[in-house]
Amino acid sequence: MNLGKHISDVIELQGRTKTWVADQSDINYKTFVDKISRDSFTGKELLRIAKVLGINLEELKEDYQNGFCK
Repeated sequence: MNLGKHISDVIELQGRTKTWVADQSDINYKTFVDKISRDSFTGKELLRIAKVLGINLEELKEDYQNGFCK
């Protein structure tokens, strides 16, 4: 699983929309969708998205190190 897929899964699990997350993260919707599909978030964008969705970046890092987010 890549980062974009993980973020999409969290959005779906929370019953949110990509439009809502993009607005709350101050990222243009089209840019947000493109970044999800290309898995190309900047660190700053990832921090804003994580804050909006309540994603624990330490857990995400551990998942990546354990091969769950590749």
